[in-house]
Amino acid sequence: MEYRKELREHNIGADAIGRPRKWLTENQSPINTIDDKPFPDAESGRDVWNRMSAFCNEIVQSDEENIIIVSHGFCLPMFFSVWLGWDIEMLDKCEFAGRAGGVSWMCENTDGIRIIQRLNDMSYVMEGAR
Repeated sequence: MEYRKELREHNIGADAIGRPRKWLTENQSPINTIDDKPFPDAESGRDVWNRMSAFCNEIVQSDEENIIIVSHGFCLPMFFSVWLGWDIEMLDKCEFAGRAGGVSWMCENTDGIRIIQRLNDMSYVMEGAR
């Protein structure tokens, strides 16, 4: 197991640490574009995109056959977008939604086409409940 700082949660700023969700909702700046920040010292979506891009490039160049990535609700959808080769500006128009505990399978075929075979799959939860 290897801890990677690139997979840490979205930094929404020091002022927001430990605050209730209601406070965040009432006090954050509007997020309309990939470059907007909820608070002045927070990361923008572009900042997260940049670290996910660097991480994705490293994975693609790796000799590892199977890699398991565990991250957070804002970061993983960014990773999915990078994985599929989206231009960052597309995130001003659409996005992936993450699910807590969701498992996704991604691969690259022999032609170099990147595929998301499953996205946010939760079937293991139902299987475990039987």
